[in-house]
Amino acid sequence: MGRFFSDPVEQALKYIYYDLRAGRGQEGFQLLQQAVQDGDADACCLLARCLYGPEYTWPGHNFPQDEQAGDALMRRSVLEGSAIGALLSLRCGVMDRQLAQSMPMTLQEAFDTVLDKAEHGEPLCQMIVGNAYYWGDFPEIQGKTREDFGSDDAVQSYLRENYAKCEDWLWKSMRSGNSGGVNLANFYREGKPGLIPPRPERAVEVYRYGAEQGDPAYLFYYANELYDQGKKGEAFGFYRNAAEAGEPRAFFWAGYSYELGDGVPKDNVQAAQYYQQALSAPIQEKVNPANRLGMFYYDGHGVERDYAKAFQLLKWAEDHGGPAMLYYLGACYANGQGTQQDYARAFTYLDRIDWNCHPAFYLLGKMYCNGLGVPTDIAKGVEYLQKAGDYVEVKEELSHYKKTLFGKWVRR
Repeated sequence: MGRFFSDPVEQALKYIYYDLRAGRGQEGFQLLQQAVQDGDADACCLLARCLYGPEYTWPGHNFPQDEQAGDALMRRSVLEGSAIGALLSLRCGVMDRQLAQSMPMTLQEAFDTVLDKAEHGEPLCQMIVGNAYYWGDFPEIQGKTREDFGSDDAVQSYLRENYAKCEDWLWKSMRSGNSGGVNLANFYREGKPGLIPPRPERAVEVYRYGAEQGDPAYLFYYANELYDQGKKGEAFGFYRNAAEAGEPRAFFWAGYSYELGDGVPKDNVQAAQYYQQALSAPIQEKVNPANRLGMFYYDGHGVERDYAKAFQLLKWAEDHGGPAMLYYLGACYANGQGTQQDYARAFTYLDRIDWNCHPAFYLLGKMYCNGLGVPTDIAKGVEYLQKAGDYVEVKEELSHYKKTLFGKWVRR
């Protein structure tokens, strides 16, 4: 039997929360599954957290998501007497009146049990206690109502005192090796309106501390802070270290740094490799790497030119809510590159371009002059061609038109 939980649960906690760099989250998940089958109530609520998705566990673990199954496991953990299950079910919204009346302990008794483990150094319990204060669950746990206070000032004093307790407990959790310090950073960044003022400079301390411990998630968070401060060279180092440690959210930003030369020499080959990793990573945010890699395939930057792959990636990104790469999609349709030629669809993209895009102006000029997907308008077409720059193909197209004596553009 482990010090705080069963041996399988303590091993699973190490793999899932305390040692992300080991890359053994899936082993931890399997340990919890077996412990659940063996009737371990604590394992039930921890497996539920895994099934709730990356809001509750590190996305690099790539756990399956099943909220309904998670809720069932969370209820089971409460009914079978897990103290951490009682507090976690309250936090994730599973605890209702019926469950509270059926549980074999009160919320205060559950809190006292978790608090005892926290005071003896268990990192997850320290986080659970800290979150009970951070999220304002403490009045419900303590059974407090407005009638227990003689004045509004007394209520404010009670809230202020208890909210503030999250700071110490969440720091203890981080310093004990738990990776869950996001709420501590949020506490510093946002404070508690009307009660505790924000201290955003201290949020950076949280990210820096986690990064110094080599936590992949905090390497990424700290890189974001540095990037926002304009320290792109330093940021790149942390993005790269985070990516090498398996942080899936860092792949895109490491690639983007290589593409733009932000803090590192430009290298489209490296950028393309990171974008591909981002597309294969267990994260939902894939539209940006899809767009960047799609443009790379269209232009032949960092990869061999492949119009079919370019169009597939660019259209996928647009279809999944990303910003449409107007020129590239327009060009694919206009030229029949990677998709069937369709001038009318090409126009729907190219006509929305409101910046100085010479290749788009050339295509629009050609389309207007020749009535491709739009009514023929040689004057408008020539106007676009004249804005398209001094290129051989532009000159060639312009050579087909002339002005009449009366100033009208016509075909030669």
